[in-house]
Formats: sequence, C-alpha cells, structure tokens
Amino acid sequence: MEKELSNMDIALFALYKKGGVSHKVHTEEIAWEAYQLAKERLSWRLPKFRQMGFPDKTPVRFALEQAKKRENGKLVSGRSGGDASGELEGWRFTSQGAIWIKENETRILENLKQKAPNVPKREAERYVKKIRIDAFFKYFQEKGTLDEASQYMFTDMLVCAPDASKNIIKQKFEQLYTNAELVNDLEILDFLRACKERFSDLVA
Repeated sequence: MEKELSNMDIALFALYKKGGVSHKVHTEEIAWEAYQLAKERLSWRLPKFRQMGFPDKTPVRFALEQAKKRENGKLVSGRSGGDASGELEGWRFTSQGAIWIKENETRILENLKQKAPNVPKREAERYVKKIRIDAFFKYFQEKGTLDEASQYMFTDMLVCAPDASKNIIKQKFEQLYTNAELVNDLEILDFLRACKERFSDLVA
C-alpha cells in the first residue's frame, strides 16, 4: 500500500511522528523514522547494505526540500546541514504544514496501516493551553481587539526579550500558530490572526 504514497507523504508523516509540529527535528531522525515506515523504498540499493538495514537519507532530504518550496505550499521550514547564517540543522512544520497533516493523516495512516500517534497532538495541546492562561490572550478576550496592544505584551507572550530579533519573534509566533492549527482551536486561531495583523511588521 505504501506505493500509493509519495516520498513527501512519508517524509512529512515521519516528521509529524517525531514531533515536528512543536520542535525542530534533525534530518537523520526523520530519515530513520521514514525508513521504519517504508523500508523497501527507503533503504540502500546494494543487497549487502539493504540486509544491514541502512536507511537512505537522500530521498527523505529531497522530499523535505520539495515540501519547503512555495509552489508546494511551504509545508515545512528548516534545512539539512549547517549554513553561513548559523541556522541549525533540522525541520519543523509551518502552520500550512499543520493544516496539510490534518487533511492527509487519515489517508497516510490507512496506506501504512498505522495507528494515529498521540504524542504530537498532546504536545500541541500543551502549547495551546499556555496561550489560554496568558495575560495577553485574556486581554484580547476582554477588549475584543489588539488595536492598542503593545509590542511588549506580544513578545512577553512569546517568551521573547523585547529587543529580540525579528527572526526569533517570527519563529516563536509561527510555532504557536502551527500548534493551534494542528489542534484546530478556533478561538486561539482567531487571537493569533489578530496578533498577526497587529504585529505584521514583526511576523510577516
């Protein structure tokens, strides 16, 4: 049945199982998990190495690179290997990727004959619960708007220093947004959309 899935399907589901909604996952961790899901497809080609159970990282890395592209929905962010900017090796889902997982999880599970993993959603629910008890969310519930909200209130919710770089603020906000998308918490998503509009200069 795995033949009905693309390498991207398998790589993204492996990333999901390893907790890629809530944190960055190393390429080799994803490749190993993907290999457990589709050994015939993702093992080395030579028989002596296939018997040793060596996963082939190349198709998994390529699938993740494809999933990162705008034309494929920008489902993940990250990279394989280091770069001059200092970005760490690894991958995580974007908010678009969380939507993709919700829409495709059942299809992938049926093809792989797998049960739905519980850990990713539990981790996402933990993130969302933190937002619910945050003073900034309560402010939004009371006011119904963020028109007069300060940048400090926003960065405090993200557990960022007020002078944190735009890149760090954007990453932390995207992490919250992705987790809220996975658990489909409409109230929190409405709040985060208001944050995105109010602080577009920081998270756009």
